[in-house]
Amino acid sequence: MNRRIGISALTALLTLAAPLPPAAAQATPRTPAGEVNAFFEEYRLAALGEIDEYPKEIRAKTLPPPLNAQLDRWSATHHGADPVFRAKNIPRTWSIRTLTTTTVAVTETWYEGGTQEVRFTVRPPALTITAINDPPGGSS
Repeated sequence: MNRRIGISALTALLTLAAPLPPAAAQATPRTPAGEVNAFFEEYRLAALGEIDEYPKEIRAKTLPPPLNAQLDRWSATHHGADPVFRAKNIPRTWSIRTLTTTTVAVTETWYEGGTQEVRFTVRPPALTITAINDPPGGSS
């Protein structure tokens, strides 16, 4: 009986000490800022040609159709500027800042210097990006 309790206790300890499966170990809570960052990073990689998808494909799989249509209209009136980056260039780096529970600011830093802010609206609870806009007072 005593040996049986010892084996059960050892089994329980080994089970508790076992590493978590990769998905559980890497799981992080989804946030509006995290969703925007994931989209922005994948979109930028596509724009740079570093992944096997085009930027429009990233938009189509991530953004709702009404937003994609709005971005196409924006692009048509801004002569070669990218509707997500809101510029003709691809940013070198970016930072993410939460402004409200549904608004996330992306500050883009350019290779030639300078920065620009683009604002993303994210609808909870699905954390769907529903708008991409210039900040108030910014150029559109």
